[in-house]
Amino acid sequence: MSGKNSQAKDKLKIMYGCRCMLTGIKDNKKLTFHHIEKAEFGGPATPENGANIIHEIHEWLHCCIEYNDHKLFELVNECLQLYKSCLDHNERELIEQYEQECMPLFYEKYVLYKNRKRK
Repeated sequence: MSGKNSQAKDKLKIMYGCRCMLTGIKDNKKLTFHHIEKAEFGGPATPENGANIIHEIHEWLHCCIEYNDHKLFELVNECLQLYKSCLDHNERELIEQYEQECMPLFYEKYVLYKNRKRK
């Protein structure tokens, strides 16, 4: 991971805690920095343009979703942006809705992907 990615990841940990912003998994060692606007398209390694997500869900997002269902890839990134905005503005109802409805779905995808990799 580049120095800028690492710095942004550390800032996100301070801002939002040491957990995956898609699954809610708390595992500091597995967190990776995800560019919401991809670096290859000019997206900077900043907390504003990133989210910390678990390594396997990051792999799933790029390997399985980005090229096979680009609309879903964009929706996932939009979810991350909206979730961060809700956290920033303490929108408790929307935060709870995301954490209770969306995170379990992403967690399920994480488990399926992780199990497929083992086979």
